[in-house]
Amino acid sequence: MSEHHTDDSERNLRKTRRRFLQAAGAAGAAGLAGCAGSNKDTATTAGQDNNGGGGGGGGTGTQTSQDELPMTDRTFVTATADVPKDMQFNPYGQKYPERIALALFENLLYVNEATSKFMPGVLESWDIGSETVTLSVRDGYHWHNGNEITAEDVAFKLKLEIYDGAAIGNIVNAEDVTVVDDSTLELGLQRSVSSEVFLYSLKPIALDTPRDTFKEFLDAYESDGEAPGLTELTIDEPNGSGPFKLVRAGNQEVVAERFTDHPDADNINFPRMKWNYLQSNQKQWQALRTDTVDGIDNVFTPSNIAESYGDHVREIPMPANWGMGIMFNHEHEHYSQQNVKRAIQYVIDRQKLAQSAGSKMHVPVEVPSGLPGNFNGSYKNWLGDNLSKFDKYEPNTDKAASLLREAGFEKNNGTWVDAKGKTLKFPYKIPAGWNDWTAGGQSIVQDLNDFGIEASLNPSQSYWGDIYGNQNYTVAGLGWADGKVYPYFTLNKLLNGFRSRTILKFPREVEVSPLGQPNGSKRTVNLESEVKELAGLTGEEAMQKTQELAWVVNRHLPMAPLMEKLDQSWLTTDNWETIKKNDEDAIVDWPPYYLPREGKLTAKPK
Repeated sequence: MSEHHTDDSERNLRKTRRRFLQAAGAAGAAGLAGCAGSNKDTATTAGQDNNGGGGGGGGTGTQTSQDELPMTDRTFVTATADVPKDMQFNPYGQKYPERIALALFENLLYVNEATSKFMPGVLESWDIGSETVTLSVRDGYHWHNGNEITAEDVAFKLKLEIYDGAAIGNIVNAEDVTVVDDSTLELGLQRSVSSEVFLYSLKPIALDTPRDTFKEFLDAYESDGEAPGLTELTIDEPNGSGPFKLVRAGNQEVVAERFTDHPDADNINFPRMKWNYLQSNQKQWQALRTDTVDGIDNVFTPSNIAESYGDHVREIPMPANWGMGIMFNHEHEHYSQQNVKRAIQYVIDRQKLAQSAGSKMHVPVEVPSGLPGNFNGSYKNWLGDNLSKFDKYEPNTDKAASLLREAGFEKNNGTWVDAKGKTLKFPYKIPAGWNDWTAGGQSIVQDLNDFGIEASLNPSQSYWGDIYGNQNYTVAGLGWADGKVYPYFTLNKLLNGFRSRTILKFPREVEVSPLGQPNGSKRTVNLESEVKELAGLTGEEAMQKTQELAWVVNRHLPMAPLMEKLDQSWLTTDNWETIKKNDEDAIVDWPPYYLPREGKLTAKPK
């Protein structure tokens, strides 16, 4: 789900809202298998250069291919929570199978989720300057219909994404995408941006829109500024670009076969993949327990369930860089108040919350600042010497009570009420079926009720429509971070992105005291301009601006960050050769899809 804002805000926010609604539907399905799959990364430090680096640094060269492996007749069997007979392959429409698409379509680039290192996909290298970016297309890619993939195809996809409201549109205008030759394109930048900001804007983009199918929609965007039929298009037989080609989607399974004209086909020694329809965590656990699948990209699995798997089932932890937070409706009379939000944060025991949700896969947010990286403490590199100046919001009911009294609340018969006698209520809405968030939500509700706030846990089947549709909520659980460890993205999401503006209704300007001086003279901060400035900074300047915006989050809490999680990917090793979990190629979305490209998930001879 992409955040988007340009100067032409009204038109583009409408587009982005549509994209959010589409993604919300997909996230609801993904949540059954992995508690709302996400984008993830960890462990970038301030000023670190990534593959393809900033300031004109080039990307890596073409991926090397090992000697062709002897073929086997094994099928890699995995699972999908998407209904096979309902799925379709228009990425802008409903019921698009996000995970299956990773096998059928090729991403422009890939990112190591532990180091934020970018690796080639369709793009083999990139040169990022202050005004232009040069992208080079890797030779050897073909559409599944046999047509060669060229720079024209990449330019077409980028323009379609820009017009449809993707994050790349914050950086590049469609008219500034130029094809130089069959393997090269140049992009003119709206403004200077860091390499991380630019490359992460490409990360969600796959080559999944062949020109002959989608040309009419790009033409409509270029002539009218809108393409109203784009979301209604359904595609049952996709023309893909990835290492596997769809064979069929039946009632209970999806089958794809190895595409021999893919440049990494020689690294793949099994002829097909199959996805069994297993729509719940419980069914996927049972499949791993009974060896009816060879791996699953992501399914939340408590320790007691994981212990029931055989020794040949290998867990690969995937840093998520996101987790449960409290989303406040800032149009609400109580939760628009900074003191109320801060009091809530002081009441909730985040350590207990993480343990309740599943301590193996969750950690509490140590310093609520809008910076992910709590699993390995990488956020501390960004806060630097100012780390101790941030409020940790350790449980302290006396501070919480003082904040509420300053806001005009008082305790009446054990319950907090405002100056009009209205009870302070906390109807905590979460998606139905998210096991870990249900357990964690119960911990939150208990803490608040014990303190005297009338709290209730409300798992909702209509959650996504309530939040992104009619915006019917007071407080709700939702991922607070953007799934990327580089700070800009989550700070933008919390302070300036689509959700902040349209769902949270967070103010566009706030009054903030100097960093580390909560009682100092306040200044007015325009969030849009400050976040835009951060996008173009590197090194010490990026660190300083990150700290200033993290301080805004720490004081104003547009959302209350509570915990982070690890995703869990699973591979079996009885019939498959694969990597150890500390191999960095394992930390790419997702092992069953990326590792075969690298020759690191191969079938053993029968």
